[in-house]
Amino acid sequence: IIKEYKMKVALSVFLSLLFLTVVIAEDKYEKEMKKNLEKIEECKTANDYMKIANNFERIASAEKDKWLPYYYSSFLYVLASYSDSSNSRKDIYLDKSDKFINLADSLSPNNSEIYTLKGMISQARMQVDPMNRWQKYGADANNNFAKAMQIDTLNPRPEYLIGVGLFYTPPQFGGGPTTAKPILEKSLAKFEKFVAENEIMPKWGKEEVVDYLKKISESK
Repeated sequence: IIKEYKMKVALSVFLSLLFLTVVIAEDKYEKEMKKNLEKIEECKTANDYMKIANNFERIASAEKDKWLPYYYSSFLYVLASYSDSSNSRKDIYLDKSDKFINLADSLSPNNSEIYTLKGMISQARMQVDPMNRWQKYGADANNNFAKAMQIDTLNPRPEYLIGVGLFYTPPQFGGGPTTAKPILEKSLAKFEKFVAENEIMPKWGKEEVVDYLKKISESK
């Protein structure tokens, strides 16, 4: 009986230590994620975005079962492509972005946020050379946004990006501010109700939607 009791105590201590180790590791992971997410607001140049992207890549290397570090690495390379004026470099950033979003997708299939970012990458590809790329990448973007909305009807980001795409599309091709406005308004309505699952989940886009709607209102 004493031997059995000691075994139970030992097992209980082992499980407690294992649980504590997992909790500490998870806490460290979340702290690192939050620290780097806060730095995104300070970024101004492509190099700034790439530095934070590299930080997320390091987190991903340590946390091989987590999709979010890869997602944010991908997101930051898209932002780097938008902030660099050289078209010759944009595709290099977006190749990196594709690599990381595909890794995120392998860890979290059928994820609305991942499909949204895939659509954003396609939009960025198209903007490198709109005249020659709109057919391929425009269709890719729309398909990814449609999939994102199908998976999660409450996600406000697909409609935000659709609205932005329409905003910059000439009216003769079915776009323009007037066409974009109702889509952006739908996105804003979703943002008003949107609650992120936790502090490190994607929640970007609301301020930008408000800014675009303000531009549309002022232009009238």
